[in-house]
Amino acid sequence: MLTATEVRQAMGRRRTALLTLGILTGLALAAAGYYCYPRYDPVRLAAWEKVTPRLAEVEEASKADVDESVAQIRAFFAERHPGARDFASDVLSLGGKWAYVKDYYEPGSHNRFLEESFVRHIFSPEELRTIVDSAVSGCVSKLQGRENQLLVDIRADLADGEMAAADRLPALHDEAAFRQQYEAMLEQVMPIVSREVGFSVTREVVSFVGSEIAAQVVAQIAQALAVRLGISGGILGTGAYSGTVTFGIGLVVGILVDMALDWAIREAGYDPEGEIAAKVDETLDRLESTILDGPSAADFPDYPSPHPLTPEIARILIPPRGSPPPSAEEEQRRHAVAEEYFAAKDRWFMAKAAHEDPGSLGMRNQLSRLHEARARLRQAALRRLILEGGTP
Repeated sequence: MLTATEVRQAMGRRRTALLTLGILTGLALAAAGYYCYPRYDPVRLAAWEKVTPRLAEVEEASKADVDESVAQIRAFFAERHPGARDFASDVLSLGGKWAYVKDYYEPGSHNRFLEESFVRHIFSPEELRTIVDSAVSGCVSKLQGRENQLLVDIRADLADGEMAAADRLPALHDEAAFRQQYEAMLEQVMPIVSREVGFSVTREVVSFVGSEIAAQVVAQIAQALAVRLGISGGILGTGAYSGTVTFGIGLVVGILVDMALDWAIREAGYDPEGEIAAKVDETLDRLESTILDGPSAADFPDYPSPHPLTPEIARILIPPRGSPPPSAEEEQRRHAVAEEYFAAKDRWFMAKAAHEDPGSLGMRNQLSRLHEARARLRQAALRRLILEGGTP
């Protein structure tokens, strides 16, 4: 049996052994870190620490720009809600009732009356297009301007210091050369950033041609509205994907169908004007939500469903090689099938997104993703340029 002295000596030796092991482990980890982790030139490191706060400022300001664009859309609809009562009054006026009766022997009369009244009291398709375009292009333009100013500020911060030496980053002395190197770094980091953010960062986002990006976002919003209202393609102008999106009168038609006013006119209770105004308000809320967050999963209760490209449709759209030229009737049928197929395809992809990636189709998410992608690209490109000297 060990004496008390022997026990104390054994415990002391154990503590010494553990302490020695801890020191050796720490030294080993330090050595591994020394060889495995990047060691930056102190001048480069100081330069990076100097510009990092500017990156954070731009990121916060860009987030606020997205919120401001969302607020623009909300304000637009808030201003239109009071017109719901005037629209309802029009619907129930003598002129509205006459248009309703007249529709029995002159089809379309009542719809034209409702469309004109809606435009007069709520908004026109052009007004909606203008506010959506303004909110999107304004946000993209601000983001572009902030990034341009960031590059100017970074040059001002670093151009007079050691960082601008010939063996580091001499391009700081020339605005065009610095931007060229920055854009080259953006191209290099694009695949890395795509993996980090979890969605594809396109070359349009990297090259950052603001007008093209804004046009794509607006076109996606218009397409979401079209699918949500069951008029796929009907509110898009022929130049939708070339940068000139137009919301046609089909938008108002879809909104009126969504309201189901025919039922309201026939079945309204003691306050028919109030009931119709309430329907208008509900539809405006859904429209605002669709613009900001895209269609919801509830809009597509039939999903999941098979992709609309069936073998039969494929045979019609893509005839076998060597087939004789189609007749005029066959060509007409092919166009009709193509139109139906592309409408169904748009709806299928939107249903998939609404169920699997809620909110991804709306303006809020589109602008937030653009902001996130550019923030990651900026940071990765400038980090590589300043800390690593622009090496691949």
